[in-house]
Amino acid sequence: MKWGKPGTPEPDEWTVVGSPVATTEAAVAGLDRGGDDGLGAADPSFNAGAFATWSGTVFDRALQAWRTGNPEPLHPVMQDDVWNHYAQWLLFVRAVPIARTIMATAESTPAFAGAVADAGYHSALIEFSVHAHAPAGSALQVPAEAGTWRERWLFQRPASCQTHASGAVAVCEFCGAPVEAEDTGKCRYCHADIATRTAGWLVTRTATTMRGAKRLEQRLSAPPAGAGLPGAPLQPPRAGPVQPPRAGPG
Repeated sequence: MKWGKPGTPEPDEWTVVGSPVATTEAAVAGLDRGGDDGLGAADPSFNAGAFATWSGTVFDRALQAWRTGNPEPLHPVMQDDVWNHYAQWLLFVRAVPIARTIMATAESTPAFAGAVADAGYHSALIEFSVHAHAPAGSALQVPAEAGTWRERWLFQRPASCQTHASGAVAVCEFCGAPVEAEDTGKCRYCHADIATRTAGWLVTRTATTMRGAKRLEQRLSAPPAGAGLPGAPLQPPRAGPVQPPRAGPG
């Protein structure tokens, strides 16, 4: 699979989990080729920089899952079938000691790669540059080709969702105050009960150039008979606006 603008060197292999929501394939294919029609007309408050920053908090969940072996915190921000497969893949790879060590020190830098809107969905593509190194004081040497790779995550949401006027990606559904992706419990402003906020966005596809990922994915993709996992469609937004207007100070 090749992604990016014509003439841009790309790694030979990407390991892909998930797929775009049905009916969005053509729009997403344009993003994969380096196109960016933007969301300006469909969502004037969408801010590419704010979205890239927020996506970094989502990827941080993945890094934490690699470190702890618990993929559950990723579930609220991933489409069900993507999470099912990604969680299996994560737990499988963590069984390899060097992979577990590499992921324990991994850090990522997100870059906005483009966004597009069609009649049913908004789609945004983020590319992460990931770098890992041996833990301090460790005799382990991490080869450059194993410690550096790229990830491309596709975020999608129903077109009925809109970004808050502030440009913040995730806000409290009750007062409109901004919240971090990892915030749970009570809103810091209106004290309403809140859970993880994604503003309707869910990861529907991940892709990585991590060394050895293709071989491991091939092993995972051939499970014993009857061990397959059912897929699930992108979940619709909750009743009412995902991002209501701010209620005002106080």
